[in-house]
Amino acid sequence: MLVISSVYGPVSYPIIASTMKRHDIKIVFEKSEDADVYMDAIPLLNNTDYVLVSKMLLITPKIGDKIAVWKKGSANDILLQLLVKLYKISPEIIYTEDPSEVYKLYIQGKVDSAMVTVGITKDGEYIEDLFLKKGFILPGICGAKVNRREEDFVSAYQEGIDLFKENPEETAEYVADNLPIPRPSTFIEKIMTNAKYKVERVSFDFKKFTSEIENKK
Repeated sequence: MLVISSVYGPVSYPIIASTMKRHDIKIVFEKSEDADVYMDAIPLLNNTDYVLVSKMLLITPKIGDKIAVWKKGSANDILLQLLVKLYKISPEIIYTEDPSEVYKLYIQGKVDSAMVTVGITKDGEYIEDLFLKKGFILPGICGAKVNRREEDFVSAYQEGIDLFKENPEETAEYVADNLPIPRPSTFIEKIMTNAKYKVERVSFDFKKFTSEIENKK
């Protein structure tokens, strides 16, 4: 049995989808040191072995003076704080506890920009591109730390991606039914369609990435 520990966000969608056909996978929706694989946002992994999702997070319509973002201390907030340092700006940051409220604040005119996923809109600047403009390469938004059974994990995750390509609507409905929190299948389908899902081997140290930005003159 392949044991995968994961947050319940978009990084988990392909591995959930893979269980439509595979019955040798156990998904634990909490951080487990004993798991074969741990999946999370790259800022929370520190050391990343595989990039799984990129071009998923953006700031719409661009970096402004008043930015809405989900939850202080979240991966989104960590990335935004790094961008603030990198661009040497001092925007007002408005936090929400509910991720669905972030874009609403922008639509209501209470902020002039918002950090959201491509499940909400594709109008804006991708986080990876914002770092790249300043010479820093962030390989993606979500990834995996692999302790054991690397080939099995790669195979299973790719199968999940392929299932979404073959039948996005049915696969999104299955994932929605098997998530521990409510998410509309239409949102899941949009994320899977608009973000870039892959299984790309890397060796990325987020602490080093952060240190290089903080020490940039």
